[in-house]
Amino acid sequence: MRFPVSFSVFVTITVFTIHCQKQMVPQEDISRSVPNPKIYIQKEGMGKRGSFVGIEPYLNKYSYATEDSFYLALNDYFRMAKDNELLFVDRSIVVLPEYIGTWLVVTAEDKSIFATNTIQEGMEVLVKKNLGSFLWHYFFSSSYSSDTLKETLFRMKAWQMSDRYQSVFARLAREYRVSIVAGSIVLPHPKVIEGKITPTDGPLENVSFYFHSDGRVDDKIVRKLFPITDEKEFLKEGKLDENPTYQTPLGKLYTMVCADSWFPEVYQEFKKTESELLAVPSFVSPADAWTTKWQGYNGYANPNDVDPKDIGTISERSAWKKYAMNGRLKDPKVKAGINVFFRGEIWDLAASGDAFLSLSGKSVFNLVKEEKNQGRIYALNL
Repeated sequence: MRFPVSFSVFVTITVFTIHCQKQMVPQEDISRSVPNPKIYIQKEGMGKRGSFVGIEPYLNKYSYATEDSFYLALNDYFRMAKDNELLFVDRSIVVLPEYIGTWLVVTAEDKSIFATNTIQEGMEVLVKKNLGSFLWHYFFSSSYSSDTLKETLFRMKAWQMSDRYQSVFARLAREYRVSIVAGSIVLPHPKVIEGKITPTDGPLENVSFYFHSDGRVDDKIVRKLFPITDEKEFLKEGKLDENPTYQTPLGKLYTMVCADSWFPEVYQEFKKTESELLAVPSFVSPADAWTTKWQGYNGYANPNDVDPKDIGTISERSAWKKYAMNGRLKDPKVKAGINVFFRGEIWDLAASGDAFLSLSGKSVFNLVKEEKNQGRIYALNL
């Protein structure tokens, strides 16, 4: 124990005496405030074996107000994909964006959190409404991060987040009989124990899970290898030789979380696995990030194959095209690759990005035309 007994007793009493009554966001407020986006659909390939589908749902803070609102927000896209014959029973894999599970940190929390205007304000209210739990975790939980406040916030909510994340994606997988690369979520070094995603007392990680078409979560976990500068303050990186592949009805699948898709050594590992499919869940912000000048690799030295003339000259989008999946995935033995991006506005955080697609080692042109509040579905028939 880190503190004198008298202090420990004080904190223990605080945990059990500080109580803030939570009032959930009324359903009518959720219904009025969740996005109702136009959904763009692009279908490529003529194969009959199955489909590799990328979904970029447009979400906001109210999409995460309850577990049901999160499920319904995603279900709209799955239903549309099914209605447009893009999904095949037990023969489709759906890929979702990075961090899609992370905002479950506010699910079922007090409505005052959703009335705030910025993430900073929202997280401050989240702490106040869970002050006893926050203090307990702050003083008594393990710490591995320089950003102990953010670490504590996610640690105290880890069990609720993982339960809701697994509940929603298992339900979607079962209902549509499809496999799902469920984007990513921030959790303390999770494991899958007896079929359940289980947080531990380890460091926070950005992790991705694979759900089989019967709703079962695979016990192998993808951990982000190259967290960018902002993430390094509270996230621990994974190990390259420990990231798994998944056996799927469409072939062996490998997942690279966002920035991992920029590094040559990850593709060397990918090649060793003889994987036939590549999923890249990603997140970029702010809203104008795509058009800003690229400043080189974020948090790491530029690999030797990077042209120094590109830094500060080409756009962020052009850099993604040249140095991430579409620039590095050239093997015709790889049936398909999908790189999808988180879309929406979470408080004052606006995300952007356009999907990249690949078939048999060749880039597929993204035909999307940007519209406000737009969701997207991309289907590659294999």
